Formats: sequence, C-alpha cells, structure tokens
Amino acid sequence: MKRYFLLLTLSFSVLLGFSQKTQRQQMRDAEKVAISWLNKLNSKKYLDCWNMLGKTTQKQTTFEDWNAYFSIELMPELGDFISRKYYLAEIEKEMEGLPKGLYVNIRYNSIYSNTDSAEEYVMMSLSKAGKWEILSYFAEYQLKDDNGELPKSQLKN
Repeated sequence: MKRYFLLLTLSFSVLLGFSQKTQRQQMRDAEKVAISWLNKLNSKKYLDCWNMLGKTTQKQTTFEDWNAYFSIELMPELGDFISRKYYLAEIEKEMEGLPKGLYVNIRYNSIYSNTDSAEEYVMMSLSKAGKWEILSYFAEYQLKDDNGELPKSQLKN
C-alpha cells in the first residue's frame, strides 16, 4: 500500500510540474505578446492595441482619449519606427497598488526617426485566464536636435 501511495504522490508531483510554466517560459510568452503589441502600435493598429490592454487599464480611460494620445501626440513625435532591441525583463508577483499576480516589466532600446535615443517600457500582467495583457506603456526618449529647452512660444513670462 505504501508503494502505491508513493507512486501516486510521485505521479501527481510530476504532473503538477509539467502543468506549470517556468519563469523563463512565462517571460518568453510575455515578451512575444509585448512585441506583437509594439508592432501593432508601430503599424498604427491602435484598436488592436487597445484590445490587448488589460481590463484595469481600459477602465482608466476611453478608447477615444487613449487613441488620440498615441495617434496624434506620441507616435508622430517619435516618428517612424526603425529598430528595437530587448534590454531587460523582470518578473514580479507583487506590484504596488495592484493585486497579487504575475507581472512582467520589459524594457527595450529603440530607434525612431525623430529620436536620438528611446527606451520603451511595457508592463504586463497574466490574467486569470492565463493570457498576458498590457497594463502600461511608457517611452522615455530624446528628440533629435532637442537641447532640452522649451520652444519660446511655450515659455511663460
């Protein structure tokens, strides 16, 4: 009887181990989704990008406002996409202000036609259905020929 119990316990452990993805697999899966989302963003497929956002993110704004920011402000300022290189990814189980879960932050060094340098940050979460969703996107960049001063028309006297 002990032999059957041990065999059953060992079989259950093996099955559990195979059903759970490793951290490395989770990060690879998240990065595939992030790259897909960024490619859609660079191809101006804003509705597709919106649909890949997590529900928490979608509840914070409307599609119209989100779309206006990306299509009228950010992406035209960055210019045409040239290249992107993976820089760093971090996986977390807890993020401040968010429920416990699985989160991945991915950073890329990117080049756009209007920038000297750009660093893109994509924060993702694993939904209860096991699907990676975009929580946020942030780009930190230096525009070409930008010395950091505001144009005179925007300076307050």
